[in-house]
Amino acid sequence: MLDRGDVMLMELYEKIPVPLKTEHNWRYSEYSFFVKDEEPTTFVDINSSISNIHKSDIFEPLVVKNPEKIGVYNLIKSQEKFSFDIDKSGMYFIELKMLGKYNVVREQVRIRENLDVDLVFTIEDGNKESVNNNCLELLVEKNSKVRIFFDHNLKQSFSHSLIYFDMKDNTDVRLAFLTNNPKYEKTHIKGLINGSNSKYVVFMLARVDGLDHVDYRTENIHIKPGSESLSVYRSIVDGRARSIYTGMLRIEKEAKFSNAYQNSRNILLSDKARVETIPELEILNQEVACTHGAVVSSLDEEAIYYFMSRGVSRQEAIKLITDGFLLDKLEDNLGPNLYPIIYNKVTNDEYS
Repeated sequence: MLDRGDVMLMELYEKIPVPLKTEHNWRYSEYSFFVKDEEPTTFVDINSSISNIHKSDIFEPLVVKNPEKIGVYNLIKSQEKFSFDIDKSGMYFIELKMLGKYNVVREQVRIRENLDVDLVFTIEDGNKESVNNNCLELLVEKNSKVRIFFDHNLKQSFSHSLIYFDMKDNTDVRLAFLTNNPKYEKTHIKGLINGSNSKYVVFMLARVDGLDHVDYRTENIHIKPGSESLSVYRSIVDGRARSIYTGMLRIEKEAKFSNAYQNSRNILLSDKARVETIPELEILNQEVACTHGAVVSSLDEEAIYYFMSRGVSRQEAIKLITDGFLLDKLEDNLGPNLYPIIYNKVTNDEYS
């Protein structure tokens, strides 16, 4: 039986039409993989270093403006629900493995006030041709510093991740997402900068080849005054793969003196690869700074020649250049605990 919150969500779900392919957030990705007529057959394996995990004791959903139908569908249909309550500073790990054919999973993470937290969140698929619809809601309470690394190891499945962040006063939230050779992945990150003097930084790193398809969308919504946000998308695209990034910066009327920047940088290794990058700005207050930039380029042959002239093979030179491209500025933003893990995932070498 549905509780009152689920009933309210169901009513909202019924009022919102299924997203059209012509809408900006579904223009380059097929949504029909994720809206199925049959019931989910969710089977997941979850491991965590957080002691207080609750399978059904979900706190109230975050209030999200203009929710996508796919997100509301997830909140209602989730067969597996997990909540994590972090009340002490430290480093934590959450590992989620999708094992069913059609998985719909919801997680909620609450980080209490005045904490300093590093978190590694890993999502893997274990079933070929599966469909995964994952929803994560994360609440960061005031005066906390949070750094999170999302390792998306989704190589066999069609996957959609919908991620909501709600940040209160004086918070500092820094994220890094890594996607390596997915079959199909769409990740939508919605950050509600719902506190004064808060800082929000998100790095999205993607390496795609063959017929891989990766689609990231960010929405950084400044609600209170004096907040900062930075969104950085970097992709390396080879074969006939496709990389898409849509970035929304929205400054509400009350968010005076906010500062927002968005950047998309992409390297094409094949003339058959495709990149789309779409910046979007909604500025409702004139007392702000809001900018964006985008670059799509091929490898620098002069840089490759420089390495080869010093005894490095062409293949090794390309790896050094592309690894450095993905890792740029990450150590400064993700800190000494998470950066070695990210470095190892990007380079397959130990950090020293």
